[in-house]
Amino acid sequence: MKSASAARQPSPLPLRVLHGLVFGGFTAMCLAAGWPELEHLVRTQFQPFHPGPIPRLVLLMPMFAAVVGMAAVLVQHLRGRTVQLAWSLLILGALVLTLWGQREGLVAGRTADSANVKILEVARKLHEGNVNALRSQGAVSEDVGTWQSALEQVSLGEPSPVRTRSFEPLPFRIRKIESPEALPPDAPPGTLLLYVMPGGFAYALHPVGVSPTGEPWPLHAPDGAALVFHGAINP
Repeated sequence: MKSASAARQPSPLPLRVLHGLVFGGFTAMCLAAGWPELEHLVRTQFQPFHPGPIPRLVLLMPMFAAVVGMAAVLVQHLRGRTVQLAWSLLILGALVLTLWGQREGLVAGRTADSANVKILEVARKLHEGNVNALRSQGAVSEDVGTWQSALEQVSLGEPSPVRTRSFEPLPFRIRKIESPEALPPDAPPGTLLLYVMPGGFAYALHPVGVSPTGEPWPLHAPDGAALVFHGAINP
């Protein structure tokens, strides 16, 4: 490697090959780390909703920087010139940033299954609290605000694991329905569809998850049956 002032000088072929192999390996490491983030970024823009954290810029930016730097290195090598020091330093900097960005390992929760499990867990906790109240008090509240407050408590105030195209997290929310059979098709993931029998003597809670293609998806068991949490006074 030499400075820009010496970049026009011819470079021996063995030195160019060695330099290309070493820095090509550095670039490949940056690509391997950043490619899953790029795939996730592209996928999020082609479906209405997606599960999991946003793409990590700390891995995306070094990947692009390394590719640009390696392209410049290859051009200089093909021309038989010594590579400018700045391009080599760019690749080295990208590698350092990539290694630092990988310190937490792989990102979990980017599948529909993992998001739906989290939504089910929150719905189950909400159901357990209300079914106990139903048994002890003989009725549950018909007020949506009361259910929403209870939902925020069991979810610890955190949003659902599903995000929009703009990476805004969808909140957990209660939406009351008039009939347990009439489920609205436009309820976003993270919505818990609530039917309460007049008088509060029984209820049904339908959690809405996300499909593998990013669509709202009322959750179902493997056998196709709807996953519904029912609460009722025992006769």
